[in-house]
Amino acid sequence: MRTLTLHPGRERRILRGHRWVFGNEVADRLHDFEPGSWVEVVSAKGVKLGAGYVNPSSLIAVRIVCPPGKKPDADFFRQTLQDAAGFRQFLYPDDSSCCRLVFGESDGLPGLVVDRYADVLVYQATTLGLSRLEGLIGELLHDLFKPSALVFRNDSPSRVIEGLGLEKGVASGTLAGEIPVQIDGIKYVVDVLAGQKTGMYLDQRDNRTASARWMKGKRVLDLFCYNGAWSLCALAGGARETLGIDQSASAVEQATKNAELNGFADRSSFIAANVFEYLKQVPRGAFDVIVLDPPAFAKTRSSLPEATKGYTDINRRALLALKPGGILITSSCSYHMSEELFQEALLTAGQASGRKLRLLLARGQSLDHPVLLAMPETRYLKCFVVEIG
Repeated sequence: MRTLTLHPGRERRILRGHRWVFGNEVADRLHDFEPGSWVEVVSAKGVKLGAGYVNPSSLIAVRIVCPPGKKPDADFFRQTLQDAAGFRQFLYPDDSSCCRLVFGESDGLPGLVVDRYADVLVYQATTLGLSRLEGLIGELLHDLFKPSALVFRNDSPSRVIEGLGLEKGVASGTLAGEIPVQIDGIKYVVDVLAGQKTGMYLDQRDNRTASARWMKGKRVLDLFCYNGAWSLCALAGGARETLGIDQSASAVEQATKNAELNGFADRSSFIAANVFEYLKQVPRGAFDVIVLDPPAFAKTRSSLPEATKGYTDINRRALLALKPGGILITSSCSYHMSEELFQEALLTAGQASGRKLRLLLARGQSLDHPVLLAMPETRYLKCFVVEIG
């Protein structure tokens, strides 16, 4: 394994537990290293900082995987996967059969995401270095968890930056259509090959549960509803009726199926429509609760100004559609949109709509998407629950 040396002083962030080395922090000629190869990272004084894989073409030149003294062999990866699974069992001791099993850097495996849906595992390899380990990771996942099917969803746009192609399929086992799962007492069917992300948005799980207390007897509007998870949690919490909006016809079809599966068909409806256009037509004060869970508006730092306008406008329209005393549950999954910026956008939306806002909850992603304290990049989801005063 070759040694890669940092410029003086650039080891401080790594010593605190950050797992990324940026190109401008490297003293050596990066293009002398083979893309995807393993290197031992050392400080300018020769202090060993850990082993990781390098990609000279990426802004993130090295992603550190192993601490000093550990080798990236099968035993290391086996133990790391076992530790990740044990952590989920600790988090959800009675219901860990559907969860994010591995969350990249936060679980010590940069470039790897693994989601569990009952006895099916779905993984994403998002970096060149990790993709070169797919065979080993697949073998270990199969050996440790005995899935009926192991599915790869290597279709994340971030792979393009790493020089990788986009693909998805079944790596091993047999996949017989949609997968029935249960999360917090609610039944779903999940399409792990054609669905968004790996089939579900698991990162809002705990937020949906925490927000159910305000749903009883309420009329709820669920925007960007996808498979209806927010609506189903609201209905399980006693909502009088729910209306879900999503521009994807297939998502609306799946949400309808999930509502029927849980016996909620008589209190729920779903419409395929553009959310921005739909909100323009909603009468003032039409709903008691509105859930606003859009896709990321700010995919890069340079897109922040335009994204901020988007978040402000859509929240303003949602606030106008709420009754006085109503509840807005609003989220941003854009990492570049900080909690402070998101709160400012929400405050501007409140001022523009003439509504006073009281913050009831400020939450992040679910527990199975843990935040590595030394890496702010692992904390991306903001979820605010506000009351219209």
